Amino acid sequence: MKEFISGHETLRLIRGKSDLPGTDKAGLYLLKGDATSDGLTLEIPEDLQFPDPWRFNKDPFLLKILHFNDIHGHFSHIDQKKNEPVFSRIVSHIRKVRSTCRDNPLSGVLVFSGGDDIIGSPFDILVGNDLSSYQTHAGYHLYSKAGIDAAVVGNHEFDMGLDLLARSIQTDADFPLLSANLKPTRQIEELCFPAAIFYIKGVRVGVIGLTTAAEICSRPGSEYEIVDPIPVVIRLLPIVRSLSDVVIILSHLGYNLSSSTAAMAFAGDMELAQSLPFGSVDLIVGGHTHDPMNQNGLDPQNYVNGIPITQAGCNGRYLGEVDILLHPKQTEVSVVLNCIEELPVDVDFEEKHVQPLIEKIRPQFEKVLGTVEDSQDLRADVRDNIGTTDESAFYNFVSDALVACCRKHGFFADLAVIDASIINDILTPGKEFNYGDWMRVMPYANTVMLFKLTGRQLVDLIQDNARRIDIPQEPFEERGFLRFSSKIRYRINVSPFRSEIQATDILFDSVPIEKLIDRSFSIVCTNFFRVIARRWEEHAMVSLPLLVISPNNVQGLDTGLFVRDLLIEHIQQYEGINYLGGAKRDGRMVKIT
Repeated sequence: MKEFISGHETLRLIRGKSDLPGTDKAGLYLLKGDATSDGLTLEIPEDLQFPDPWRFNKDPFLLKILHFNDIHGHFSHIDQKKNEPVFSRIVSHIRKVRSTCRDNPLSGVLVFSGGDDIIGSPFDILVGNDLSSYQTHAGYHLYSKAGIDAAVVGNHEFDMGLDLLARSIQTDADFPLLSANLKPTRQIEELCFPAAIFYIKGVRVGVIGLTTAAEICSRPGSEYEIVDPIPVVIRLLPIVRSLSDVVIILSHLGYNLSSSTAAMAFAGDMELAQSLPFGSVDLIVGGHTHDPMNQNGLDPQNYVNGIPITQAGCNGRYLGEVDILLHPKQTEVSVVLNCIEELPVDVDFEEKHVQPLIEKIRPQFEKVLGTVEDSQDLRADVRDNIGTTDESAFYNFVSDALVACCRKHGFFADLAVIDASIINDILTPGKEFNYGDWMRVMPYANTVMLFKLTGRQLVDLIQDNARRIDIPQEPFEERGFLRFSSKIRYRINVSPFRSEIQATDILFDSVPIEKLIDRSFSIVCTNFFRVIARRWEEHAMVSLPLLVISPNNVQGLDTGLFVRDLLIEHIQQYEGINYLGGAKRDGRMVKIT
């Protein structure tokens, strides 16, 4: 046994699979244990033959890293007539690069996913809602067939719940899932690892995985904890460095805390790099914030504290390619971002592996749900892209449907509150739509939360909401403006100054709210409630009185019901999205300027 750091938790080095398809590595080793502990000890079993450090002869070694992130199940763009390959284009380049390097003893290739591998496309159908309906995890299945070397656990991996995540890894992932700052849980402690060491042609490549704590969907029975990544890496890095010639962090933290494309927690890649010793990590491969970074080579602003940072956009639009050239005392890093549309399709991979999955989902994908009524209210929503804070027939339809469907499933609710995170796209009035179309509108596996407020707290929430409305001539920023179901009526007196904006004439079921101050209200929202507004809230609270209410801090209950499925029930009941089902503007919110 060898010990490098004394502490409270022993990380054990074990052998991983080393005969995976498409790879040219000679060995895989995994660190097993809880890397979130205050102190760490490394144990190497006596019978484990761990390779010696890389020895420089006369020529440097070229390590190529191919990476993508936040693909969200966009392995193919599917419509009723055809599909446009996406992942098969990525595979074509992976196979080309591997073929080029395979017979070169001084060149090796590793391929990584930066997390959020499904949730957001029709391929989610195959995961199902529970273990009994599970078919396959399309991402992990395709990654295994392509010979991906490792993936980090992203925040949307938790959308399916830990039981389904565990089944996905066990059934479909022939590669390690990494996350050092995720505390081990009963379901996945044997399936997810803090770090991996790849031994490839004499070079040891250590990879540490990190997961963001932001935008996490909680599910009943899926208790887990994601901790601050910086102290975890500071404690873990000496161990991984002692086992590695190259150290890479595979991160799903996001670029930095100022990023506006996703909610952030604790730290982003930039803050992480700034907190580490200069040049102590050779590369950070990122995800979460969907940034297509270094499109014209390594941008100097992405070289932080001697550590290069990169990320490859989202939804399969780019494939990152990093060259790490190893010299005896230094490494040189260069970066390329490949546009997927410009890559050829690997026809063999598409036919053997992608098409069978498409055929599995196509019957459900093409199932007609109904027709969008050709009403003036819905046409106005399309014209405005339902992105303004005027009253919206479509949001009214969704909020009223959630109340009705929750009651139907045995969860009583007085009202619903929803924000922009619930809607990802729009449908065209006067057109028939199917399940695949609805997946565009609601791509994520959000669940329904219930929480309680007093009448006084409800008034405060409505007043807070009024201050989040769009002000003319002000740049748009997601502020978490809420839409209420039909029993709430109120007016907003708009002012150029947010602190002066007021909500007035608040009614619940035609009763002035002042008469219901002490009443308890049961309120429906989603488990993603106002998450995308947190960055604005942090800045706005410095000068603006805000009421930041979360279902988690007012004893919210996750019902386990999926928002998307409830809305489909409501749509099918009314044979579409129409006036009868609640798709109308009824004056529940009036702006006074």
